[in-house]
Amino acid sequence: MTKYIAKQSLGHFRPGQEITGLEAKQLQALLASGVIEEEKAPEEPKADGSPARLAELEKANTDLVAANKLMTDEKVKSDQENGELKAKVTELEKALATSDAALKKATADAKKAATEAK
Repeated sequence: MTKYIAKQSLGHFRPGQEITGLEAKQLQALLASGVIEEEKAPEEPKADGSPARLAELEKANTDLVAANKLMTDEKVKSDQENGELKAKVTELEKALATSDAALKKATADAKKAATEAK
């Protein structure tokens, strides 16, 4: 059975309420005037290609997981190389400090020898 809903106040019916107790002629007249409307059945979910969309999203997820793994592997490799480079820098800094100390000693010795030679 068709249900009718008030679009505006109509007697004791308020907007959104179901209209009951009226004859078919009255209902047709109210429908024609736009005061009431037929209740719409709940819409069926649209066929939006959900299985296809799901497959597409699963593929995208697989691609992202693979890319994430690749980036993680590259980060590990990069961190390892970074550690090796830091070790080399530390080694070079020690060598520089040693050679700098040796240069200072040699300079001091040369100055001392020059002073004694005068």
